[in-house]
Amino acid sequence: MKKITLLLLALIISAGAMAQKGKITAAETFIRDGAFDKAKEAIETAIAHPKSMGLAKTYYVKGKLCQAAFDSGDPKFADLYPDILMEAYNNFEKAIQLDPKMKNTIIRDNAYALLGNSFLNDAINKFNDRNFKGAMESFERNVTISASDLYVGMVDTLVIFNAGLAAYNGEMYPEAIAHFRTCTESGTEDTKPYIFMNDCYMKMNDTVRAEAVLMEGYKAYPDTLDIILQATQFYLDSDNSPKAFEFVHKAMEMDPDNHILYLVEGSLYMKLEDYEKAIESLKISLEKNPTQFESNYNIGLCYVSITNNMLNEANMIDDNREYEIARDKAFEEMKKAIPYLLEAEKVNPTSVPTLEFLREIYLKLKMMPEFEEYKAKVENM
Repeated sequence: MKKITLLLLALIISAGAMAQKGKITAAETFIRDGAFDKAKEAIETAIAHPKSMGLAKTYYVKGKLCQAAFDSGDPKFADLYPDILMEAYNNFEKAIQLDPKMKNTIIRDNAYALLGNSFLNDAINKFNDRNFKGAMESFERNVTISASDLYVGMVDTLVIFNAGLAAYNGEMYPEAIAHFRTCTESGTEDTKPYIFMNDCYMKMNDTVRAEAVLMEGYKAYPDTLDIILQATQFYLDSDNSPKAFEFVHKAMEMDPDNHILYLVEGSLYMKLEDYEKAIESLKISLEKNPTQFESNYNIGLCYVSITNNMLNEANMIDDNREYEIARDKAFEEMKKAIPYLLEAEKVNPTSVPTLEFLREIYLKLKMMPEFEEYKAKVENM
């Protein structure tokens, strides 16, 4: 009788264990069928039962469920668990912890490569939705998985760069710098990480580090136009005209047909109040792109500035006849601004400063019909 009782007890225990393994098998079937809610119910029952809560396969199957639910693209199933992809990763890791042999299963099933891809898709979706913090975290998780010895492949440095880009767009500048720095240490992505680090430091009002990282990038890539242009802009913004001239001239050597570079050179001369040289540079810019607003407007502004200087000098003359001669010469210089400002107006007819300059020029030159026309234009803006 005792032997029969023990046998029955063993059968009951075995049946209980088999029942729980059946739940795991059922969960796998539900996953294949896309019935993720039923799969969750089955696997959570297995996790709660003493006979199966210690089985590595229980957690491996839950990891597969989480990933499959996310990959289904159905919002109802994507929220089956909070932070569902991390739930998948944590369950895969727990399966390995319970049974190191599960590593072979994960490698065989390419589970980490698939999960890494899911994190990447999640990051892209969040980035496009402007959830930059979430995007950064998912890019980072892809990198973590890619660095695992269970991942069939290698870390993609473009993903690290994108993590930095997400942080940058989310104004998380220290995090962005850390990711971009990783890119520079691996020698990938060329000049872009240096340029973004420079901008991060500028947004953090750290001009010393901004300049240092920019020059580091220039030293690493001295013949690359974008780092030279970034340096030009940096020194322009820093009011360091000598360095700005140095880099804009380097850029001209590399891209001589770029009209913007001559516009920048002209703007630098304008800052130095060397209007004649500014006009020379701006006219070259116009030769390379005749329909642009900026160079036309700036040439007009140069002639107005030259005129104002000449009028100031004329006002210092005591002799009335000599004063009138000097004033008339100044007004002749002012006339030179008109065709350039008119061209600027054609390109951008809503530019109020352009219209105001033309109004004031026509008034000073006593061209009253034109003055009335531009007076009305300004008033109607």
